Amino acid sequence: MAGMFDDYRSQHHPDVRLRLRLSIDKLTGSLESERIRDILQSRDRKLWLEVESSALAGILIEPLVEACPDKRFILTLRDVFSWCDSWINQRINMPALRPFSLRRFDGKSAGFERLDRIRLRGEESPSGKYDAPLTERGLPSLAAFFKLWAYHNSSVINTVPGRKLFIVETNKLMAEMARIADWVGVPPEALRPDRAWLAAAPSKHHVLEQMDPSFLQETAERYCGPLMKEYFPDTDAVSFLEKSRASHRSPTS
Repeated sequence: MAGMFDDYRSQHHPDVRLRLRLSIDKLTGSLESERIRDILQSRDRKLWLEVESSALAGILIEPLVEACPDKRFILTLRDVFSWCDSWINQRINMPALRPFSLRRFDGKSAGFERLDRIRLRGEESPSGKYDAPLTERGLPSLAAFFKLWAYHNSSVINTVPGRKLFIVETNKLMAEMARIADWVGVPPEALRPDRAWLAAAPSKHHVLEQMDPSFLQETAERYCGPLMKEYFPDTDAVSFLEKSRASHRSPTS
């Protein structure tokens, strides 16, 4: 999203070290929400951005809405299967960000590593036999991922007033670009479609394809059912797996 608005004062993960600390403090309850709100308000004035994009904004959504009541928010939403697949690809491609990696980190990576541990709450969702493709790679259970997807998106949807929230499915981002521009109040030609996919995974590992389809579907229904039915009624584990396999099938196969 920050790339699309590259011609404006736009930034991805602004003030990242501070917001990492605030996100961890909020999730652990070690800093009062009012204090987080005040810090975000002060930093917003100093940063003086027109557009920002960051998953950290979703974690801090309650104090952020209070700190900046005039802000409007765009939630990019993807189905839980492709979201989880993308998360796993990122963690395999960037080992320093794996939730249970024992590597040494620089300051920012260490912050994200700790944040992931806290957000995923792996200890609350122990891995079972069907989670083997994940546990073999040092990752928590499928339930931990799917619970986080439901919690994160529900928090944003339930916190931001409807008139200030624009929800766009990630796979429809290009098709919705004109509507996004209109909602924000800028001309469509001011956006940069060539800068819309700056964080594509350099390598995909298809880990979910190695998992039992029934287990994928049952876990999604258990933890993500309402949101998936509302926004992705035609997506289930089978359709996701078919699409995923077709995307890397050789032309001669």
